[in-house]
Parts: sequence; structure tokens; C-alpha cells
Amino acid sequence: MPAIPPKNYLSTIDSFVAHWTLVNALPGGTPLVLFGAYALTNITADRTALVTQLALVETNEVAALTASADRDIKRANMGEKIRQFNSTVRGLLPRTIYPNSLPRVPSLNSAPGLWMRAMDEAAAVWNRVNTDVPPPAITLPLVLTGPYARAGFVTDQTALITAFTTQNTAFTVAETARNLRDVQFDAIYDRLVQYRRVIQGRFPKTHQLYQSLPVLRSASGSTPDPVNVGSEWIATLNKARITHTASTDPRLSGYQLRGSIGGTRYDTNNETVIATNPPGVLVFETNVGLVASGSTLYAKVYVLTDTGNEKGSKSIKIVRP
Repeated sequence: MPAIPPKNYLSTIDSFVAHWTLVNALPGGTPLVLFGAYALTNITADRTALVTQLALVETNEVAALTASADRDIKRANMGEKIRQFNSTVRGLLPRTIYPNSLPRVPSLNSAPGLWMRAMDEAAAVWNRVNTDVPPPAITLPLVLTGPYARAGFVTDQTALITAFTTQNTAFTVAETARNLRDVQFDAIYDRLVQYRRVIQGRFPKTHQLYQSLPVLRSASGSTPDPVNVGSEWIATLNKARITHTASTDPRLSGYQLRGSIGGTRYDTNNETVIATNPPGVLVFETNVGLVASGSTLYAKVYVLTDTGNEKGSKSIKIVRP
């Protein structure tokens, strides 16, 4: 994949389209056509298709974040219900067969399979308690505070299983859309490489159109240095506060907070832009991906320059208390 971030896809293409237009407008010249009859109209059409795909990526990323938030809320609620059920059974039915059959409450980021097993075990114990002969001092069926009966638990169990599937599907769809976006740009990028070679062969180095030829790779030493990042949870805001050091790059145009939700590490293929700050603002506050206790967000702060270059910080792990 070309070393051009997706945020620069369109601007890169636009610079070549503008240059190509000038070449075609030369007096007495003929419109430039690349191998395979690829002309200016073709790259314009490819750009339009890429714009459509970029919009689809954004839509799918929002859907994936929404599905992740819904899963985390349902997962946190289910974890609390299992905890309450376990505590109630241990308190009401000590020295019986039931406490030893209770499931462990999975951590929020445990695999879906562990959650399904814990829910199945809790539902099975709850059913057995309800159908066994009641010992003294316990009213059946067993109902938690709410009131919250086993039927409600089973309903929530089904909803969480659905949420797991929805979240996984949404992230797969979003990843597929990103991959297709990159495939589309890769094909355009190959044409841009061809265009540069044709122009370099057509004009002498002293020609204005040779000297103004758009570049595809950053000049050596133009990548900014990364910043150092830290975070804390601000309970009064229900948000994470991410702070970072200032960049000293003279071409600094701003900072961008990006996040990766799901998995066990930061994944640049699944990163999402959360917020952008101008130079001088060294704090981000967000609850994206942090909707419930135990929700995890992997984040980076990127330094952006006015030449279109960027550099991400080391990733940090933020867990909502």
C-alpha cells in the first residue's frame, strides 16, 4: 500500500488532476493519455468512485462504533446481573449445591464465548433454584431487585448475544470497506506513478511543468517527531482526558486523536479519527468507545503538518473504571 494516509487520498489526486489539466491545455499539444487509454477523464471518474467509497467507510465506521457501544452497555449490565444473582444465591442458599455451580463474572473484554458460557450457567442455576423444592425462608421463583426475574435475564442474554454478532459484523463490514477504499486508491496511485514518469520524459528538467510535478513521497526529514501522551479518567465528565507534549515542528498544522476499539492492541487498520485540535491545544477529552465500566479504547495522538505529513505517538490503553 502506498505510504499516503487516507486523509490525503483526495488532495493527492487533486494535485495531479490540476497538473494534468495544465498539460492538456498546452498550445499545439495533444491531451496526455497513459497506457491502456487512461486519460484525464478516467482519473476524474476514479476519483468520484473513491469519494463514494470514502463516504461508505465513514458510514460503516460510525455503525461499528455504535454497535461497539451497544455491546459494551449490554455487557456491563449483564455482568452486574450475574454478580447480583451469584451474591443472592450465596446469601440465601449457603451450604447447598447451588453456590458451587455459579459462574464467574467475565471481565468486560472477555471473549464472547466466555460470556455465553457464564450466561448459560447462570440461567441454568436460576432455573434449577426456581424448580427445586424451596428450603425455608426463601420465596420462589427467585427474583432480583427491580423486580428482575429469570425471564428478564434470558431476554437480556439473547440481546447480548445479538449485540456480539452485530458488533462483529459491523466491524467486518467497516474493515471490508476500508480495504476496498485502499484497493481503489492503489490502482489510482499506480496511474499517478505512470503520469510522473511520462511527464519526466516529455519535458526537460528546466520546464515549469517538470518542476511543478506533484510528488508522491515526502521529502527526507519531513516527517514530524511524535509527541508523548498520557491519559486519566475524569469521573465528573464521564470522559477520558488525553494530554500530550507540544510538537516543535515548524510546519505543524494541528493534532489528531485517533482510536482503535476492540482487540488487545492498537490497530492502524481499524483506527478512527475522534477529534482534531489546532496547534497550542494539547488536551483531548472523549468518551468514544468508553460507554461502560471496563470499556477499553486504544488511542494515539498524531502530529499533522501543513505538508500533509503525520506521525503517531505510542499507543495508550484507556479503560473506563
